Amino acid sequence: MADEPELADADVPSDPTADELDLEAMGLDDVEVSEEEQVAMAAASARPVRKAAAGGDDLAVSTGKGRATPKQRRARPGEEHQRTTPAQFVRESVSELKKVVWPTGSQLQQYFVVVLVFVLIMIGIVALLDLGFGWLMLKALG
Repeated sequence: MADEPELADADVPSDPTADELDLEAMGLDDVEVSEEEQVAMAAASARPVRKAAAGGDDLAVSTGKGRATPKQRRARPGEEHQRTTPAQFVRESVSELKKVVWPTGSQLQQYFVVVLVFVLIMIGIVALLDLGFGWLMLKALG
């Protein structure tokens, strides 16, 4: 199975480069190419290409690196994990809270109004849905 080409890769033709395009056959040999189009054609021809496998088959499936990745160690040998003391936790929490950009009073009022309006709109939508489904249930069930 590993020697079979991937079906998705086998069906996809490679993009032609600018040199491979036959502009004369398309009737475009006298068309001027703008600078942007030249840059785009150069970028298209510089696309990365999948490396061929050891067998030389372009459609071969990559086999990986051939070895397992070593596990990451949590602590270096000889280093023990130090527990955080409650005082150190409070100090670090205070230092992190000093980094926070707190909203001004006017921003806080704006945020409050935006949230209040949104919640009121959602209450209205849910209330209308509740009334509509209740009315439908009463009509359907009697």
